[in-house]
Amino acid sequence: MNEPSALLELQGIDVEVLRAKKRLDSLPEKTAILEVRAKGREVAEMGAKAGMLVRKLEAELKARQDEITTLGEKLAHEQTKVMETTDHRAVQSITREMDGFRRRVDKLEMESLQFMERIEKARLQTDKIDEAKASLGAKEAALIERFKAVGGELQNEIAALEAKRSKIAAAVSADVLKRYESARETKGGIGVGKLEGDSCSACRMSLPAERLKELTTGPDIGICPQCRRAIVVRGGDE
Repeated sequence: MNEPSALLELQGIDVEVLRAKKRLDSLPEKTAILEVRAKGREVAEMGAKAGMLVRKLEAELKARQDEITTLGEKLAHEQTKVMETTDHRAVQSITREMDGFRRRVDKLEMESLQFMERIEKARLQTDKIDEAKASLGAKEAALIERFKAVGGELQNEIAALEAKRSKIAAAVSADVLKRYESARETKGGIGVGKLEGDSCSACRMSLPAERLKELTTGPDIGICPQCRRAIVVRGGDE
């Protein structure tokens, strides 16, 4: 196979690969996978916030329980002082202080109950979020298996085309291949045309007589003066 024919065949393979990849990307299973993953990120973010709330509430509860413990120790200590003193005024003072401790304990215990209720509700929410995460994970796994099954044939087709492309590319010189790849990247996947009469098959533009003469008297592979793609002038019919 000569170089012009190899270049044109390379272009045909690249077009087939591009079409196959577009079909693969447009499979409904792939769209569904992306949607499930987006939902999973949302749920994970909700889970992080719920977990942070639980930890904050637990810290608040612990602070109150620690203070209740400390006050209980103070009450026991003050009770011992009451039992040991015979000074009436001292007993009254200690008793008033103990009453203050008890009122504080009562308030802390009420607040602790409220925090326990809030923690229970928050934990129920985290449980629901965990269930949602598990459900989304299972759904994503099932979709991936379906995508593999449905897209497997397309992936095999792409792999075969790319293997064939590597062999064909070996018949194209490095400078021509570089020029072709550069044009293909900037020209919507079409990097080479063929001279058909006085027109480039890639851009469908008629070439001025002077430019046409330059091409026909030049090398087998030139540059289209209109679209700047590579253009096969002759030898592309093998």
